[in-house]
Amino acid sequence: MSSTSPSPFARPTPGLRIKEGAPAIPRPTKEEIAAFPEEARKLLDRSWAAQEPLAKAGTYKLKWLEGKHFLLAGATGPGLGGALATAVLNLIGDSGSITISARDLTASVGYETGVLMQTRAKEKGLGNRFHWLNDGLSLEGENFKKIVAALKEAGAERAIYINTVAAANSGLLPGYPPVFVKDVDKDGLFQWQLSPLNERNIETTKFIMGTMTAQFPHELEKAGIKVEATAIADWRGSLDKISREPTAVEYGRQGAYSTSLYLPKDIIQEATSAAYGSGKIAIDVFFPVMRTRALAFIPGGVTMSSVYDKLMERERIRRIDIPELALGMLDRIGKAVGGEDDNPFPRLDSHEAPLDLWFYEVVKRLNDEPGSEFYFKKWIESE
Repeated sequence: MSSTSPSPFARPTPGLRIKEGAPAIPRPTKEEIAAFPEEARKLLDRSWAAQEPLAKAGTYKLKWLEGKHFLLAGATGPGLGGALATAVLNLIGDSGSITISARDLTASVGYETGVLMQTRAKEKGLGNRFHWLNDGLSLEGENFKKIVAALKEAGAERAIYINTVAAANSGLLPGYPPVFVKDVDKDGLFQWQLSPLNERNIETTKFIMGTMTAQFPHELEKAGIKVEATAIADWRGSLDKISREPTAVEYGRQGAYSTSLYLPKDIIQEATSAAYGSGKIAIDVFFPVMRTRALAFIPGGVTMSSVYDKLMERERIRRIDIPELALGMLDRIGKAVGGEDDNPFPRLDSHEAPLDLWFYEVVKRLNDEPGSEFYFKKWIESE
């Protein structure tokens, strides 16, 4: 494979700092760890404060949640999963159940949201209709048995399986040309040069969010739990196949989604396609760019979100935040379960997707020259 590409994203911007690799996961300070429980409380309260009026107004069809049994994978923390868990916890009624599978470090906001959800479920009198398992998803062994046991204890003969797990490696596949992604740190604008991934990182990326995510409902059914519907979160960057082609001028325009993050999504999309028309309900839901914790670990992720925010502001497009997007996903699952909608690839990003071509043009031109029309501070709000 050629080591060169005609794409502007395969060449560094002259004069701009270069960092190799991807953002590191920072270790929290003692002060941050001490603040995590309060941060978790504010997070869950804000999420439900945004969701409750929408639920009461009937903006989204959510009545169907009552009495249903949910298995939510990756449903702690400040992202989509945590917002889904908040909504389900408050809307399942007197006979539904919620089982959350997560894998959070004990010193994390994600873990503290799990602790708090458990407390609130107890206060609501859910008893064995709520389970929080912090061992992660698995296709076999003790972890898998714990999930099955929790569902059965909750009385779930049928379950809605929703997966929003974020665990993948950003980097280049062997032999591919370089990709440069613009980002911002405390010193200003710079560019990531994505690093080649080893075989282990590639296989892990495919397996956790791809193979295991897609295979899990089949294993659940073998264990005696009927899967009423499967729903998985996706992003449209995974559809931009031309951006994976080194000979294309578009190569690398999706950053890490052009180079490695699409790998598990291909597996999910294939599984969703195979399920369509088979009698199984499986949907792959496409979301807009969401300001989640995981986004900060993708090269250029937070900067991408900021640019889209600016473009939506200029176009007077209402930004839809994570708590509402969670209700949108539940609405689409309900319509699929109720036979009202058989679209296997629903789009909750349709307000944002028309901005993509503009986004690419802006990002190509972003610079650190204050007098320029494309000076990064004119397009990216400081945190």
